[in-house]
Amino acid sequence: MIFALIAACATAAVLAVVLSPLLTEARPARIRARSDLAIYRGRLAEIERDAARGLVAPGDASAAQLEIERHILASGFAGDAPTPSPPRRRLAALLALGVAAGAFGLYFQSGLPGLPEQPFAGRIPEAAQHESAQSTIDGLAARLQANPEDADGWVMLGRAYAAMGDDGKAADAYEHARNLRPGDESIALAEAEALLSGRLPDETLSDRVLALLKSIQLADPDQPLALWYLGYDAAQHGRFDEARQDWNHLLREMPEDAPERKTVEDALATIAGKR
Repeated sequence: MIFALIAACATAAVLAVVLSPLLTEARPARIRARSDLAIYRGRLAEIERDAARGLVAPGDASAAQLEIERHILASGFAGDAPTPSPPRRRLAALLALGVAAGAFGLYFQSGLPGLPEQPFAGRIPEAAQHESAQSTIDGLAARLQANPEDADGWVMLGRAYAAMGDDGKAADAYEHARNLRPGDESIALAEAEALLSGRLPDETLSDRVLALLKSIQLADPDQPLALWYLGYDAAQHGRFDEARQDWNHLLREMPEDAPERKTVEDALATIAGKR
C-alpha cells in the first residue's frame, strides 16, 4: 500500500512536468533558451572532463560534442522564439488519463497491493515498457489520422518519435505540422533537427534538409543552425566564399564568451585561403 501511495505521488509529479506546457502558456522564450543553453554547456564540459580522463574515446567525444553543439545552434543563443501555441487542455486530459491508467495498470499487474514483492526477474521488463510507450504513440498517430488538421497534435507526435529515437518519423510528423502552420519557425527547426540528428560529421546534407534550412534562413537570416549548416554545405561543395560569409555571420550573432565560437573559428581556419 505504501508503494501505491508513492506511485500516485510520482505519477502526479511526472504529469505535472509533462502536461504543464499543454495546460498553460509557455515560459518566456528567452528564459527557456538560457536554461537549455546552460544544460547543453554543462554536458559539453562533462564530455571534455571524461575525454581528458580517458573515459570516452576521442572519436566518440567529438561526435557527442558536435551533436550537442547542433542543439545549441538550434536554440538560437537565448534569442527570441515564435509565440507558443495556446493551451491544449483536452489533449492534456486525454494524455493524463492514458498515463495514469497505464501506470496503475502496470502497478496492479506487477505490484499487487498487499502481496509480497515479486522477484526482480518477475517484474515488467524494459521491452514491455517500451511496448507500452509505443502503444501510446500509436494511439496518438491513429487519432491524428482521424483529425489530420491538428497541428499541435503532429508536433506532439514528432516529439514523441524523437524521444523514442525514431528521427525519420519525427521529421515526417513535424512536416505535417509545418504544412498546417507554415509560419511557425519552431516547427521548421524541430523538423530540421530531426533530419540532422545522428548524421555523420562528413555526411552530405540531403535536398530535403537543405531546402528546409534555406526556408528557415529566408524567414530569419540570423538563425544559427541554418547559418552553420548552409555554410557547411557550401564548404563541402567548394563554395568557400559563401561558407565564409555564413560562418562569419554566425560569429557576429554569437556572444563573445560562447564556447561554440571555437568550433566556428576552427571551421573558418580550415577553409582559409581556399577559393
